[in-house]
Amino acid sequence: MIECDVLVVGAGPAGSSAARAAARGGAKTVFIDKKKEVGIPVQCAEGIGKYLFPYLPFKIPKHLLKWKIDGISLWAEDITIERTGGIWSGYSINRDEFDKWLAEEAVKSGAKLMLETELVDIDVREDYNVTKVMVKTQKGIKKIIPKVIIAADGVDSTILKLLGFDLNLEKYAGYVIGYKMKNLKLKNPNYYQIYLGDFAPGAYAYIFPKSYTSANLGIGAIFFDKKLEDCYEEFINLPVIKEQIYDGVVVENRSGWAPIRYPVTDLNYGNILLTGDAANQNIKPFIEGILPAIICGDLAGKTSWKFIYNKEPLTNYIKSIRDTLGFFYKESDSLIDVLYRLGKFPDSRGHLIRLGLFSNIFSISDINKLVEYDYYTIKNNLLNYNSNRMRKFMNNLIERLAILYAKIR
Repeated sequence: MIECDVLVVGAGPAGSSAARAAARGGAKTVFIDKKKEVGIPVQCAEGIGKYLFPYLPFKIPKHLLKWKIDGISLWAEDITIERTGGIWSGYSINRDEFDKWLAEEAVKSGAKLMLETELVDIDVREDYNVTKVMVKTQKGIKKIIPKVIIAADGVDSTILKLLGFDLNLEKYAGYVIGYKMKNLKLKNPNYYQIYLGDFAPGAYAYIFPKSYTSANLGIGAIFFDKKLEDCYEEFINLPVIKEQIYDGVVVENRSGWAPIRYPVTDLNYGNILLTGDAANQNIKPFIEGILPAIICGDLAGKTSWKFIYNKEPLTNYIKSIRDTLGFFYKESDSLIDVLYRLGKFPDSRGHLIRLGLFSNIFSISDINKLVEYDYYTIKNNLLNYNSNRMRKFMNNLIERLAILYAKIR
């Protein structure tokens, strides 16, 4: 039997961040993962947004920021819109290496890591307070007696299931068929590429570069009327994709589920805090999940040790998220129903509207008006935006060149 202050279930970004924070606060912390190795298998596109760096509880070492991303290219119905800098810039990382570093930081802070340790049962009172946890290890069943549990066990959370919640992934999550590929001829290796069309039902397809010649590539879906393998084939046979991957070689399968809607109504049940994918803490529309998981995991860990030593309520966790990332989640949550609505749109106007929405040309308040427009009116709005933006760019460029020329003379 193991007694601890804080038990963290899951050693991904949210779990390791939570374990680190709880241990740094002085709590006796154990974090477990059923996998044999932290970070394996990788099941994401491995992109992180630079705009979230100021909210992180620690700096990410430069050697983990593998590939610089300057912007994003969004495509639908043969229209391409590019965005650069600010919220559009970021990095690609190697999740296996990144996750191992996070777990090592938690261990250095005093947390105990137990791999190949799977949570199989809990003793729970009617008020959701868990008194005992049973885990399966290589040496048999062990009992853990925690004061606080942090559920960081992913989109298909075992803890939520054991609490009695009915988790139907097809109702609140999307599925991604994704691969790491090499020998590519990327047309813009420092830009994320997002593609909208029937090949990604309700979601999008992507190319996330990791070097000049390698990238993570895949399609996501939140509706399952079509066979996803057929959707993927349709995507990779688009001319704009074929020209980049015709010599490509698949290195690794990176498919998996990603939460879109909330599986439950709260983040705190009894002595349990939910974080990461178990709490749908990614940011829409691009399902930015890695850094939000770290930030929210850290807040869960801090809330836990303050509950144990300072008698502060665990409900403070919800307030701390609202105070830290509240703006982002408010915007993100407002998109959820819109994404489902546009994803079910009966014709290609839905793809165009989402293109404008994703690129911040259209606002959510524009949607009700836009759905009444015909296809060509919506398309012309997007084309005119691109044309005016290019004209403004060229005018500014000519003006700067004229000033530079005057200085040279």
